[in-house]
Amino acid sequence: MFKKFILYPLIVVCIIACSNRFYQVPIAQGNIITDDMLEQLEEGLTNAQVQYIMGSPAIKNSFDSNRWDYIGTFSIGENQTTNVHYVLYFEKGKLTNWINLLD
Repeated sequence: MFKKFILYPLIVVCIIACSNRFYQVPIAQGNIITDDMLEQLEEGLTNAQVQYIMGSPAIKNSFDSNRWDYIGTFSIGENQTTNVHYVLYFEKGKLTNWINLLD
């Protein structure tokens, strides 16, 4: 009876240890940009409105305050990585243009 209590868990552990599929934690770094956020952007929004929609930019260029960079990485394990880099341009405190630098 005692051998069964030791043997069965040992077999289960050995089978699990031979598996090459471990759970891989999704890791998000930087700005998380969703399609919903991008759909809400429109020309003429103020800096405050854009920051409310998109959050704080990863980089505010100290030499050009009219450019905000949103940079983010989403990775699952070593093989699946998604990078985003959106640049938003302002003129006189209003959003004029935004582009995806990685397209």
